[in-house]
Amino acid sequence: MGRGVAFTPSEDDFIVANAEKKTAKELFDLHNQLRGEMLWPQRSVKSLARRVERLREQDLIGKRDDNTRRKAYYGRDRTIRG
Repeated sequence: MGRGVAFTPSEDDFIVANAEKKTAKELFDLHNQLRGEMLWPQRSVKSLARRVERLREQDLIGKRDDNTRRKAYYGRDRTIRG
């Protein structure tokens, strides 16, 4: 059950075209750059990442390549919580 505004078909096309080569943060930054001209609502990194998961479950997106996974791993925040 979603709480916010539904994703538009143009947003889904954008995500499908870019998800395999971009990390979640890169996808978020690119989405924010295009948001004004495409008239998309503001999204969080978490909502975009969850949408990628849902589109992957529908077999619209494949797995990320090794280089993209490596960028995402080394780009994580390394602070210890607790």
